[in-house]
Amino acid sequence: MRRALLIAAAAGVLLLAGCGGGGKDSGGLTAHDRNAAQTVMNRLQNSNISFQLVSISNWVQSTPAACRVHVVNASLLKVYVFWIPWLEAEPYVWLNMSVTNDPRTSSFHLGTSETVLPSGRVSRNGRTVAPGSIDTTLLSLGGPAQAKKGREILKAHAGDVFTKPGASCQVLQNGALRLLPNT
Repeated sequence: MRRALLIAAAAGVLLLAGCGGGGKDSGGLTAHDRNAAQTVMNRLQNSNISFQLVSISNWVQSTPAACRVHVVNASLLKVYVFWIPWLEAEPYVWLNMSVTNDPRTSSFHLGTSETVLPSGRVSRNGRTVAPGSIDTTLLSLGGPAQAKKGREILKAHAGDVFTKPGASCQVLQNGALRLLPNT
């Protein structure tokens, strides 16, 4: 009985020691870094940025393929959101954000890039795109060249957001950004 109590007490001490230990996760974030980053991102929730995140997702008919946060310091985050379009006729879209504690000093840059293949319906000769036509082909049918271009565009505009300390994020349906746990 005494041995069982000692084992239970030791397990409790180990459990408590693991909670709130100021260590860093696999992304290089401490619990304090993570809370500070989420607080900064929460300040965007009732801004035009939340509306833009939802609008872009609706425009390209896709959820973001990448959402990443790089913590520069407690009051400055680099946030990168990247969308791969559903249709060939739509562009790749990304939003680079430098988000501070004061939204008035934050900066935002929206960029786009066309897909590999020309947009529009192929003309009867099968070699050109009919002028003024709209392509409803799924982008995923573009094959390896299209997938390679998507990866290249994602990396080309991401800056240093994939470096530590940082974490992935998620754009919620209301446009809010949520920091995801590092595994």
